[in-house]
Amino acid sequence: MARFDIYPNPIAPDRHDFPFVLEIQSDLLYRFVERVCVPLVREGVIPGLTERFNPAITVSGETLRLHPLGIAVFYASELRTSVASAQARALDIETALDMLLRGY
Repeated sequence: MARFDIYPNPIAPDRHDFPFVLEIQSDLLYRFVERVCVPLVREGVIPGLTERFNPAITVSGETLRLHPLGIAVFYASELRTSVASAQARALDIETALDMLLRGY
């Protein structure tokens, strides 16, 4: 498990609209059993998404959008196996999180 790893959404009823979650928690907090995650939402599910606050992330050939307002905590055991990494989009993800937490 590592920061910016992508996992199938542990909440089965939400998977149609939010198929994956992205771990955003610092790797320094690996000893905790919880992981802070942000959902990745399918295009068209939520109107008004912006590139800065909701950057596009491609997973298994599908373009999804980061949805920082859906931040959630899961047990590490719920996340199981990572399907991809968004490390290449780290700057865009951190910009969106700065917008969420600091307003810029």
